[in-house]
Amino acid sequence: MPSPDEVAGLLAAIVASSDDAIISKDLNGYVTSWNQSAERLFGHSAAEMIGQHITRIIPADRRSEEDFVLSCIRADTTVDHFETVRQRKDGSLIDVSLTVSPVRNAAGRVVGASKVARDISDRKRMERDVMRLAAIVSSSEDAIVAKDLNGIIQSWNIGAERIFGLTALEAVGKPITIIIPEDRLEEEYRVLALLRAGESVQHFETVRRRSDGRLIDVSLSVAPVRSSRGEVVGASKIARDITEQKRFRAAAEEASRAKDEFLATLSHELRTPLNTVLGYTHMMQKGAIPQQDLGKVLDAIERNAGSLTRLVNDVLDTSRIATGRIRLNIQQCDVGVIAEDAIATITPAARGKSIQVTSHIDLGLLVPGDPDRLRQVFWNLLSNAVKFTHHGGALTLSTVREAQTVRVIIEDTGIGIAPESLPHVFRRFWQEDPTHTRAHGGLGLGLALARDFVELHGGRLEARSEGLNRGARFDVVLPAADASVRPGA
Repeated sequence: MPSPDEVAGLLAAIVASSDDAIISKDLNGYVTSWNQSAERLFGHSAAEMIGQHITRIIPADRRSEEDFVLSCIRADTTVDHFETVRQRKDGSLIDVSLTVSPVRNAAGRVVGASKVARDISDRKRMERDVMRLAAIVSSSEDAIVAKDLNGIIQSWNIGAERIFGLTALEAVGKPITIIIPEDRLEEEYRVLALLRAGESVQHFETVRRRSDGRLIDVSLSVAPVRSSRGEVVGASKIARDITEQKRFRAAAEEASRAKDEFLATLSHELRTPLNTVLGYTHMMQKGAIPQQDLGKVLDAIERNAGSLTRLVNDVLDTSRIATGRIRLNIQQCDVGVIAEDAIATITPAARGKSIQVTSHIDLGLLVPGDPDRLRQVFWNLLSNAVKFTHHGGALTLSTVREAQTVRVIIEDTGIGIAPESLPHVFRRFWQEDPTHTRAHGGLGLGLALARDFVELHGGRLEARSEGLNRGARFDVVLPAADASVRPGA
């Protein structure tokens, strides 16, 4: 049996070699022993601490804790695994876990305390990192999902609930295929194969299914999750809803395509009248036009110059409307008078195609509006009617006074509009046949401008057709001068 001296030596060796700081103090808080780990942990040597008050390593805002601990010791109570903060010699703070036990004398009376302090800074830092990551995952707008190598969902954040419409309770424990359309299941098998090989999948765009059955476009990034031994045990998946992004991308691509088509069409439409004007001008300069043909040539030059002017004005008006820089000169207008002016303008072109023009116009139908812009609206609609009506056809313009509006109706017996094309007729640059070999020219701006100008007057433009080769009807509906509807400006 070891002697008391041997036991004391053994205990001293254990205290000296411990990785934890082991400190003893009396009931007044003065240090009576200080092991090497305490020196390492707090930066003070035993010589600096023995005989000093323990508050030397306690931050000022934690001093009340020492009073509490000493009161527990005096009451013969142990304080187990009390997590707090202590101060090193250099002033830095460290996270520690304290266990403080009473020390008794030979008579069994409590005469001091033994304190074991363990550095838990790394554990606390990891806890903070985990909490921070958990907060990021929880608050992320993206879906962040964990699954095992069998594709079973292990975690499901709020972003996943929002995107896929399933709560964590409904998703965790279920196969990830609950959100994958049947025709996309092969993707999941390929992804799992890559994960088992330790590879990642970055920004993979695909389609997933919500709980309501709706399909959404997503971008996926999937990375392997490894165990502490480095083995792949699962996967972390981030899914971002890119439905709107893809819609905007498609819209941008469509706008770019429409722009390219428009520029090609504009080039074609400008070239035809320009060639006529330049060709006749060169011929006149060379004296190659007989005197008797000079009038016809000048008429042709004037007509083509007018076409160029209208093309340029349409483009400029479209730009002004798109940028909000268009202004209307609002005054009281007689719709009947403006309609008659527009009919007179298109009559020569109608006669050239033997198109019968009929009007049923009531004068004195007053609207608040810009007479020049309204004339442009009627001229565009009538010009379109002449352009798309076959030789020998007919068109009619009628005016109707309604309760609070004035309706102008333009009907033709022309080529009509296919039902699937009706929703698009007022789109800028849109044409049913955009090729340069189409039978009818134009930039596809006339109807769009007409609609924009009518809406700026607080009205609406309606298009109707029974189908191809069954004619078309356009109704201009404007607020009457005494209506309560206020026009746009």
